[in-house]
Amino acid sequence: MRNSFCIFFLLWVTLDVYSGEKCLFTIGSDFIVTDTISKNLSDTSRIFNLSDVVVKGSNIITKSDRLILIPTSNMQKASSSAWDLLSKIKLPGVIVDRQNKNATTINGSNILFKINNIDATIADFLTIIPSDVKKIEFFDKLGARYNDSNISAIINIVTKRHTSGGQFGLYEDAALTTMSLYNSAYVKFNKANSLFSLSYNSKYRDYSNSYTDTYLENEDVEISRNGVESPYGYFLQNIDAAYNYYKNNFTFNIKFNYSTNRNTNQNCSQEIFDKKSLIGNSFRSPKDKSHSPAIDLFSEYKISSKQSLLFNMVGKILQTNYDYSYTENVNENNSHFEYGVEGKRKSLITEIMHTYSLKNLSWDSGLRYKYSDTHNLYSYDIINDFDSKDQNLYAYTQFSGNVKNIYYMGGIGINWVSFKEGGNSFYKVLYRPLGRIKYMPLDNFSMSYQFSMQPTIPSLSTLSGITKSLNRYEFETGNSALHPYDNIKHKLSLSWNPNRWYISLNYNIESAKNLFAPGIYCQNGKLGYQHINFDSKTVSKIDFYTSFDIIKDMLFIDGYISYNYYKFRIEDETFSLTDYTYGGKIVFYLKNFSANISFNHNPKELFGMKSFYGESTGSVDCSYKYKRMTFSLGIWNPFKKYVQSSGFEYARNDLYKTEHFRIKDNANMITLGVAYDINWGKSYKARNKRLNNSDNIDGIVK
Repeated sequence: MRNSFCIFFLLWVTLDVYSGEKCLFTIGSDFIVTDTISKNLSDTSRIFNLSDVVVKGSNIITKSDRLILIPTSNMQKASSSAWDLLSKIKLPGVIVDRQNKNATTINGSNILFKINNIDATIADFLTIIPSDVKKIEFFDKLGARYNDSNISAIINIVTKRHTSGGQFGLYEDAALTTMSLYNSAYVKFNKANSLFSLSYNSKYRDYSNSYTDTYLENEDVEISRNGVESPYGYFLQNIDAAYNYYKNNFTFNIKFNYSTNRNTNQNCSQEIFDKKSLIGNSFRSPKDKSHSPAIDLFSEYKISSKQSLLFNMVGKILQTNYDYSYTENVNENNSHFEYGVEGKRKSLITEIMHTYSLKNLSWDSGLRYKYSDTHNLYSYDIINDFDSKDQNLYAYTQFSGNVKNIYYMGGIGINWVSFKEGGNSFYKVLYRPLGRIKYMPLDNFSMSYQFSMQPTIPSLSTLSGITKSLNRYEFETGNSALHPYDNIKHKLSLSWNPNRWYISLNYNIESAKNLFAPGIYCQNGKLGYQHINFDSKTVSKIDFYTSFDIIKDMLFIDGYISYNYYKFRIEDETFSLTDYTYGGKIVFYLKNFSANISFNHNPKELFGMKSFYGESTGSVDCSYKYKRMTFSLGIWNPFKKYVQSSGFEYARNDLYKTEHFRIKDNANMITLGVAYDINWGKSYKARNKRLNNSDNIDGIVK
């Protein structure tokens, strides 16, 4: 008797024999690929393991609202963690930054990370061993729930749920050519339906060769500030303690977090030139310290096979201490400016969501409330107080379903927003409608259109009425007269996944009227920077992504390119920018060895009168897994003299400023990594789970 089955990991197969020859196979898997077996059975019941897996089809499954990516056993063998696995699996339009432990979309938008539908971080991904990853879900078209956030995509890792045993792991990534360290350690214990975990991670940088070049010009002055090599560093730490309970139709998760941030070594020395004549020098020394305890409560109860109820509450206290000191010597005249800010912010986010599902229809509705109380006390050359309270109540509802191979979604969110700071306040009702239609004539081909309206609310820093002098030529100030505005977004998408290929094409257009954005002006011979009101904006982006399996489940290449156009209008002035972003990678893995070559060129982005420069990076790295240890060696940003970490440019008629921050230490950086994990006594219950098309993502955007 011969039967064919598709799998990506070892399956337990239960055979019930009929007439001594025929068998009924019950497979507990979410995904199927081909493996051929031959058995001649006489037992009435028998359980056995399938051996080697032969991959025949694609490991990318297209659903109405997500992509499901199944890691193969070869990927898992060559990876040290779920985070390492992300760089070996094809995530369309996602840039995985292995050096900075982050991931973004190719247009720079933020991604929310989840584990089993609960909010997580990259540090949490490092605590998951690859063999525990069942699948990776990628959402790039989000629903009404996230229409009031800056999240544009979600990566959700679905893992096995263990009922016993434990796990311990260490991760160390260090540069051999400069002082750059990333450390992580964790321990987990499983008992029946409970999981206890404790983790610590830190990021430490202590560079000696960073510098900032600045150029500014108006009708009276033309000043160049050439950077002198200066130290740059910071130290970030996070401690997490969590408890998770899962049983049948109920999930509960509580997480305590304590984080500290210490940026006390970010000096900037510059030589000042008037036109081409050296007239003096300057020294800037900002120092920033912060710490924040937080608690995150999450629970989900499946009332029935059709209904579920979700609750999430996040409380956080953030305390900051910032000191800015600037000394300037021009033509033997010394000037000094200094101010300090002690800040405290208390915030609470609470959400409840209900989901009701039928065969071809799903209805989601929820309510989220955000409250924050902020107090900033200024000192030294600025004597002022900044106290604000803001509240945001967001109600949303969404219907989604399908008629044959046409999938639709429609919803709306409503914000009730209030802000009060001193004598300034505003209250607004904001509407956030959205809709999507997707046509899937084939399992591997789809086209979709999505519309959304997303109001933008001014931040506390832009609303502040505080004026800060930067030096004798520049100052910046807030604008308490700013009000929310509406962004109208349209997105057309096409994707095709034939055998070894994956191809996607997206066209995004965004427009707004009566908006606020950064501006530049001249006052008393000094350049001033402030968010001001613009008449309109238009942003168009076309991005193309493709990947190809050169050798199936061993070697693949992917690449992307994006065309970006920005235009802002204010009265009779127009500000526009055209730029491109591109990048790609080659990934090879075989048994316990893997290698990765990648490069990414980030574009300039225009917002009002201010352009932002992205960081262009490249890397070559390889790793080898020996038993419980993984060793990696890499070089970051090869063949470069320096790495432009950030930069910006203001331009308006005869007013101009540009600033570039560069780090030499990041160029040709050689890194060595070591990962170790051990687990004991693990067991888990395999559960049959049916994949569905409804958006069942959980957690709060914080």
